[in-house]
Amino acid sequence: MFYIKPPSGQISLHVMDKCVSTRLEYLEYLYNNKANEFDGDFQYLLENSTYDRVGHFILRLITLTSIDLWIYWVSRETLLLKHRLDNIVPRQLNSLLRSIIRQLDMVEHKENNIILNIRRICVFYLQPMIFKHIMSNDHAKNCCIFHYQVRFELIPELIKHREVDLNAGYAIVYCSQWKQLLIALFNTYINQDLKCKKSHALYVVNNDIRFISLKQKIQLYMLQDRPTFGKINNRNIDVEVKKFPLCMQHLHRILRKRHRLSHYARLYYSLFLKESGMKINDAIEYWKEEYSKPHACTSICTHRWQTNEKKFIYSIRHLYGLEGSHRNYTSPSCSIMCTQIPGSTYEGGCPFKNFDTNILTDFLSTSLTKDEIHKFLEVIPLQRPEIICTSYFKLVHKNNNDNVVVTSPLQYYAMTTDLY
Repeated sequence: MFYIKPPSGQISLHVMDKCVSTRLEYLEYLYNNKANEFDGDFQYLLENSTYDRVGHFILRLITLTSIDLWIYWVSRETLLLKHRLDNIVPRQLNSLLRSIIRQLDMVEHKENNIILNIRRICVFYLQPMIFKHIMSNDHAKNCCIFHYQVRFELIPELIKHREVDLNAGYAIVYCSQWKQLLIALFNTYINQDLKCKKSHALYVVNNDIRFISLKQKIQLYMLQDRPTFGKINNRNIDVEVKKFPLCMQHLHRILRKRHRLSHYARLYYSLFLKESGMKINDAIEYWKEEYSKPHACTSICTHRWQTNEKKFIYSIRHLYGLEGSHRNYTSPSCSIMCTQIPGSTYEGGCPFKNFDTNILTDFLSTSLTKDEIHKFLEVIPLQRPEIICTSYFKLVHKNNNDNVVVTSPLQYYAMTTDLY
């Protein structure tokens, strides 16, 4: 389960491809809590089999070449370990711990801190009294009879979630937490590869046509896009923006001018672009382009892509349902845009409700005549913003359908795409 030593020997390309594709598919089912629905070939997933190890190490090698692929894969591979430990029986655990010790004794740099600690912990849990205790059916979930002390920097995930007690730089891990400890150490051990072997992986993958082809397949699978509709990308957005509702046109204009948006403005605009068809890779490039530029002096956001890249990428992937809870976030409705003002620094809102007359007049002048603008300004206090926005849509796009009522920025854009 720890995958310390890669398998040796030869394997045909189509079998290697099958090992990787089957593993990827199963990891995705597992990540989405649907492992029982997987109907693939389990021979490629049998724990500690050659196929199982080939699938792991090939994915590990290829994802080392991209931080985005690595983040995606590690979270799922860690979940696979948890799933296996949750279903392990005493004989399998005994075999696993002894296998880890045996493999660690064969690697170079045995003095490595993480390797030393993993080995010591395996020896600790293999002690007959302790092993029998942690595998007993009546072992309590909060049992503290036995404990092990490990340096806090080796288990950052447990520290982060405050799952362990700290004492003089050591984390005290109780016997009831043996699974969490093994998972945390696995995560630390495998993440060391990113620091130690990244350059070597880049050289190997980029100089082998077989790996290049396999990496492209993996990228297509891992970064598959899930837009609702539309065709927006980071190259045509300045043209497509003319079809946006005024609220989203405004956020686009502010972003292009200041190269920053406040939190909620960025959230709402990102979700609108996502559901309007902007793919994940285009979204990353789009926000990278803006947030790599110096922010305007009027901007309240001072974050820079160069220093917060991982955070930005994770945030974008999270909105696309590729990280965290995998929640399907949706773009805001008109009612939210009209009523929710998340703070004095928020640049968004509904132009027909939240903007002053001068800003609104400036917006309307790009598509309406002075007489039309005057009429709009007269009826705004008398009608709901959604009705005003609907009238604006009909006027600009010469649409006389009385059944049309704008209820969200996304719907507005969807109706414009039907017209073009």
